[in-house]
Formats: sequence, C-alpha cells, structure tokens
Amino acid sequence: MTPATFDITDMSALEPQALASELANLPGWPFGPIRLDRVDDGITNVNYFAHTADGVVFLKVPGPGTRAFINWDVSTEATRCAAEQGVGPELLYYDATSGVQATRFLDGYRSAGAADFADLDRVSEIFDLYRRLHAGPLLSTTKTVFDMIDEHRGQLEGASVTLEPYQREVLDRWDTVQAAYVDAGLDLVPGHNDFNPPNYMFGPDGDLKLIDYDYAANTDRYYEIGGILTLFGYPQSVEHGLISAYLGTEPNPGELARIHLSGIGAAVKWGLWGLYNAAVRDVDFDYDKYGAGMLAPAHHWLKSDRAAWAMKQL
Repeated sequence: MTPATFDITDMSALEPQALASELANLPGWPFGPIRLDRVDDGITNVNYFAHTADGVVFLKVPGPGTRAFINWDVSTEATRCAAEQGVGPELLYYDATSGVQATRFLDGYRSAGAADFADLDRVSEIFDLYRRLHAGPLLSTTKTVFDMIDEHRGQLEGASVTLEPYQREVLDRWDTVQAAYVDAGLDLVPGHNDFNPPNYMFGPDGDLKLIDYDYAANTDRYYEIGGILTLFGYPQSVEHGLISAYLGTEPNPGELARIHLSGIGAAVKWGLWGLYNAAVRDVDFDYDKYGAGMLAPAHHWLKSDRAAWAMKQL
C-alpha cells in the first residue's frame, strides 16, 4: 500500500507491491508491469531483482537520507561510462527525480568474498579492472578523498556529533597529510570510490565487473589502489607486486608514498562516513561501530614511521 504521505524522492519507503505500481508511472519506464524480489545485500539503498516480461533486471532505489551524500546524476553517468569501458553492467534506466536506476542483471555472477581478497590472482584481476576504469574519460564531477573527508567533517558538525579524543587527533594529523598531498599535486582519474567486496562480481567465465557507482567521481589515481591495500591489510611484500601490476612498471618512492597515504585517507573517509550515518539514519546496522573500526587503525597508521617516511616522499 502506498503511504498517504508518499514522496517520489523517497521510494524506499514503499512496500514491493506499491513500489512496482509507482515505478510503472515513472517517465519513460521501459519494463511494463514487474514483480519485485528484495535483495538483502547493501546497507545504503534498497535493491531488488525486478522480474519483467523480458527477464530479470537489477533495480536500485535510493535509501533514506542518501541524497545528503550521493549525487544520483553523477552515479548514473559513472555507471554508463563504466559499462562503455567494459567494467560495469549496462545501464537500462534512470529517473532523475526518484533516483531509481536499473542495470542489466549479471546472470551467473557472484559477489567477491574474503577468499577472493586472499587470492592474489583474484586481487590482480581487481587491480586490472581499476586500470581499465581509470583509463576512461573523466566524469563531470570531481570528489577526491580529500573532498569527501571535508564534506563528512562538515556533516558531522551539522549533526552535532561529538568525536572521541582519538578521533579528533586523527583529524588533526590528517590535516597535515592532506595539505602536503594536495600541495604536491593530484592525478585525476574517473573513480568508483567504494571498496565493499560485494561490489566486485566474478562471472562464470572468469569475467569481472564492478557494480554500485553511488560514490563515483573523479579522484586521485592512487586512492582506490591505496584503499584496497590498506583496508584489506596486505603486507608490504605483497603490495609491491600488485602496485607494479597496476602501474605497468616498478613504483617509485613518490608513488608508494601516495598509495600508502591514500590508504590511510580511505580509512579516515569511511570512518567519518560511518559516524555520520550513525547520527542521521535509523537502520539495522551499527554505523557507529563501523566508523570507529576505521578510525582506530587510522589513528595508529598516522603516527607510524611509515607515514612519516611517506610524507617526506611527497
């Protein structure tokens, strides 16, 4: 049943049957009547398998409050560009008012899991995917990790969130890193900006696709590589080979420094993201614990000898 206060910009509030009816009324809706099955994966949006007369498509409905930090027009632009690069699934439909997106269902594909990130051959495939993504045309919007961290800090202030003392120290130390990194110059590429394992989809024939472009924007070349290496905890001996595979050559000290500091930035960004979501969203997920779980190691890394070395290489 459709609520009396139904708002087309928050279709996530609808039950599947009511949602299916409202979708049919969207401008240019190409699928006709559909049946929806909820997908359990995902903590940001409400996702469905949409059964149409021509088969199944993947349907994404923006989650409550997501317009505060997701630009759905840019997300859709990135989804389309990634498909053209052979990196992501084909975009089938987008409605700018509701933010609803439909992409081709990746039949037979499976989400990546912990075992895939422990398999260096699989990780090399993921790095090759980023190499192809980063070779594509720049997007219309730039939002680097530095921009995202600044944005989340402002959001936390606006939500009157009180940070723990160590979390304030993380931001104080990060200010120094950010100023030095930006002053040294950025190398912008089209970025996906979300390292969540379910976003990597392995096909039955060995194909690999990257899905979910909610946070996509132009970003610094080293951010996504550094984020994966740092957040998944690879030792330096393993990092070097993966970085060489991505770059196509041996990394120099400046590149290694940028990758390491970018990885710390990923932890800071997602830590603040978690704290902000804990303050503004009422969903069954412990965002506060997630945020702290990112900021605590960032606190350690920012005080390490390796971070001090990296700063000298910029």
